[in-house]
Amino acid sequence: MNKSTPISELPNLKKGDNSNAYEEKENQIVSEILSEIDNSNRENVSMTVESPPQEVPEEVNSAMLEQQRMLEQQQRIIEEQNSALSQENNNRRMEETLNSSVNDNIITNILNMVKQPLIVAVVVALISIPKITQVFTSFLSGREKLAPYSTLITLFAKSVIGASLFYGINMNV
Repeated sequence: MNKSTPISELPNLKKGDNSNAYEEKENQIVSEILSEIDNSNRENVSMTVESPPQEVPEEVNSAMLEQQRMLEQQQRIIEEQNSALSQENNNRRMEETLNSSVNDNIITNILNMVKQPLIVAVVVALISIPKITQVFTSFLSGREKLAPYSTLITLFAKSVIGASLFYGINMNV
């Protein structure tokens, strides 16, 4: 592969020759050397480019494909399991929410149904205290004109007090 020019073939130029002829021969030799270098570089490049890629044996290739399929299948199984778990968790949360809301609704409904009667019972119990009746009767007995109507006036006063207590308690509860 070495295409260099041997020394014996080099022109034997003497100093006495024409300098132009000497330079022409020298330029020709340099051109030949450069072209040889160029050709050898091209051959090296073509040899590296033309080298065939290493072939993977079919067994190795099929084993790699099988392994890749198994990995993809495992990933699908994991994704399915994760989605199933998340769906199960969502269902459990929804069920707990429904159960708690049903329980809360039942309790709230019972309290709403019992609240009004309890308020009335408390107000009636407070107004029925005998001491309140005695206070009204003693206040009205000192007034001679109102004494005959003391029972009616006491009932009316108790009803106004009861209504105001009911309204006040009902607004705060």
